[in-house]
Amino acid sequence: MCRTLTLWDTKIKIDDEGKAFRFHKRYNKWKRIDNIKPNNKGYIQVVLTNTERKRKSFQLHRLVYKAHYPIWNIMDNSMNNCIDHKDGNKTNNHIDNLRVVTHQENCFNRTKAKGYCFNKKVNKWQAYIKVDGKRIHLGYFDTEEEARQAYLDAKPNYHIIKDRI
Repeated sequence: MCRTLTLWDTKIKIDDEGKAFRFHKRYNKWKRIDNIKPNNKGYIQVVLTNTERKRKSFQLHRLVYKAHYPIWNIMDNSMNNCIDHKDGNKTNNHIDNLRVVTHQENCFNRTKAKGYCFNKKVNKWQAYIKVDGKRIHLGYFDTEEEARQAYLDAKPNYHIIKDRI
């Protein structure tokens, strides 16, 4: 099912798979948006041009979410209005894969977060997890694998993402 929205003086149609189309007045038909490219963080960017020939880029996942939830404010770039890809794939813009989260909750999905380091003072591996800007100590371990496992075991208990909509 396709959804339509008007943004930056441009009519846009978004399908459930996350593909975007623009209405061309000159041709009087919908055409797939062709100037889509990933930005330096891996998110797909869409560049729109308004009637005054000014250009503005939007992240495609934010357009998809706005098309399905019109009440959501796409222009609010605050820390409490991030769009998260549930599966961690930045190019998977299917509506079922998107949700509104806080910046902190968005960081919970990071796969490269380590949560452990070697502590020279005690000559052991130390595991920790961060929540609300605070570092929570999980313990000291003899091996790196044990410290990593302690972090991974604590992650589901501390890194909880609440559904907003």
